[in-house]
Amino acid sequence: MTRVYCTKKLKDFIGNVEETLPDDFNEIKLSDWNAHLFFVEKRKCIVFVNILTYYSVFIADIVKKDLKNIDEIFEHRLEEQLLHDRIIYDTKSVVPLTEGSKIRFIKTNNNKKAIGRINDFVYMFKVHCSVKYGHLKGMDIVYENGLINKTPTGQYADIKKTWTSPIENLREKLKLGH
Repeated sequence: MTRVYCTKKLKDFIGNVEETLPDDFNEIKLSDWNAHLFFVEKRKCIVFVNILTYYSVFIADIVKKDLKNIDEIFEHRLEEQLLHDRIIYDTKSVVPLTEGSKIRFIKTNNNKKAIGRINDFVYMFKVHCSVKYGHLKGMDIVYENGLINKTPTGQYADIKKTWTSPIENLREKLKLGH
C-alpha cells in the first residue's frame, strides 16, 4: 500500500485522512510519498514527492469528484512520468513505488526535507507555467514535470551531500531493489 503523507491543505481538500501516524513512519520505504495541494490560476493541483528520491509527480486541474479515483489517477500519472523520464520501459516496474494500487492518505509526517523539496518544485512548476506557457491549459505537464525531476536535489539520506537528480536517485534505488 502506498503511504501518502498530506500537508494540511491537501488534508482539508481530501477530508478522509488518517489522523494517526503509523508506528513505522520513521522507517521510510520507497513507496512513501509526501503530497501537497496548491493552486495555479485558481485551479487545484497536487504534487506527490517520493520521500527517498524526491521524484515528483504533478497532477494538474484536479476537482473534488476526482478524489474517488485518485488511486488510478496517481498510478496513471506515475506510470506516464516514469515512461517519459525513461526510468521504466513497462508498467509492471511501478510496483516498488506503490506497493499495490491503493493509496493510504495519512496526516503530515512533518518531514522538513521532503516539504522543502515540495516548496521548491511547486515554485518551479508555477514559474514554468507562467513564463513558458502563460496559462495552465496549454502546459505540457509531463514534459515540465520531467524537467523538474532533472533538477539536482541530492538524496534524502545522503550524508556526503552530493548533488544528484530525482531521476538518478530513483534509478539507483530501483537498481538496488529497495
